[in-house]
Amino acid sequence: MSQLSVSTTDVAKEHHILKSIAFDSLPARHSAVREAHRETFEWVFKEDSHNTSTRTVTGCGNLIAWLKHGNGTFWISGKPGSGKSTLMKFIADHDSTVQALTAWSHPHPPVIARHYFWSAGTSMQKSLQGLLQTLLFDIFRQQSDLIELACAERWPEPPEVLKLKPWKVPELHRILQKIGGWESLRVKMCFFIDGLDEYEGDHVDFCKILKDLSASPNLKLCISSRPWNVFEDSFGRSDSSKLYVHELTRSDIRSYAEQRLHEHPRWHDLEVPPELSTWLVDQITERAAGVFLWVFLVTRELRSGLTEYDSFSDLQRRLEAIPTDLGVFFRQILESVEPFYHGKMATTLLMALAARRSASVELYSFQDLEHEDEHYALRMPIQHLGDQEASVRQQKVSRQLRGRCRGLLEVDSTTRRVEFLHRTVVDFLRTSEMTNFLREKSASGFNASLALLRAYIACIKTTQY
Repeated sequence: MSQLSVSTTDVAKEHHILKSIAFDSLPARHSAVREAHRETFEWVFKEDSHNTSTRTVTGCGNLIAWLKHGNGTFWISGKPGSGKSTLMKFIADHDSTVQALTAWSHPHPPVIARHYFWSAGTSMQKSLQGLLQTLLFDIFRQQSDLIELACAERWPEPPEVLKLKPWKVPELHRILQKIGGWESLRVKMCFFIDGLDEYEGDHVDFCKILKDLSASPNLKLCISSRPWNVFEDSFGRSDSSKLYVHELTRSDIRSYAEQRLHEHPRWHDLEVPPELSTWLVDQITERAAGVFLWVFLVTRELRSGLTEYDSFSDLQRRLEAIPTDLGVFFRQILESVEPFYHGKMATTLLMALAARRSASVELYSFQDLEHEDEHYALRMPIQHLGDQEASVRQQKVSRQLRGRCRGLLEVDSTTRRVEFLHRTVVDFLRTSEMTNFLREKSASGFNASLALLRAYIACIKTTQY
């Protein structure tokens, strides 16, 4: 009976430590990253060089070799919008990754941990503390027998204390270093860490922390970032342990563009000769220069033209009119918004930027009231909304954002939160040129932070807690 009591207490301690490490937004970024389009990125698991139709590029075969036999770090780099996060999610979740890592960790199965930095998210999604807690949560969830030894400083505490005791970075870091340094550890671990450039701290110090972790024989890291010098210097010195996404996705981009056009019901009505169809797809592929986000936006524009019964010549002219620079393209998209909505477009985007993170769809449902009466939140009675009305509001906000922001700001139907299409949109809108552009379009004296405050007050008055 005594042994059973001890066992029950230990299980309770493990549960409370695991629960205390978790945080609300832990899985949010992984869910928000777009799934890879079918049949794209499969090249990453090939062990030979990758043919892009015009040339052969080495690099993709490096990853599978590193997963099976390598140590240290493997760096995935790419231009903004090239699909790094989508590729990282594809790799981290793929069965082929588990199979390759199993060869490395034999005779025990590998432990895989994932973290996706997000500069537009919560402080935990862009900080070292968030990274460390995410990695330890994934490790302990798969290897609960490590908790007692790794958390020896906390283990003597009673379960009810463990549940409430906060974590600090030095302790989290020591625990992860301890796990990595155990010579007797039977399991091996691979961490997939996306978006190093979205980390909010000093990047030089951060690179050193990652390199120190990867020096352990039990740990290795697959990491991704934009091709900044600080990451190139730290992780890009070996050709066998890096790849540049934008150099390897030509065939993926071609396949994606072709499928997006051919899937539209109006495409086949055009009766386009095969050579012209091939020419159009080739033009998209060439102009994309490896930037998947540009292709997504371009094919959306062309599909819109197909819906409006554009001829093939019209589609060709549409493509020629689209800038290849993402920033210029974003501005063109915003300027295409009906002038009547420019004021609401500007205030909506300024509020989203001021929020610093994705916000609930309810927050954006008061935009019309904001434009009519800046005191609306104080005048509003306390009246909780039912589920049906909340659903109607979500649909309304989704349609309003499509009309006023042209897809650069959108509703995630799963989380019911409003998010920017991509980090590059945020970077673009925060330039001085676009900040002035939005301020000129918004009402005189508009304060985005105060508008957010009013919206939060209105949310409190209409939400059942």
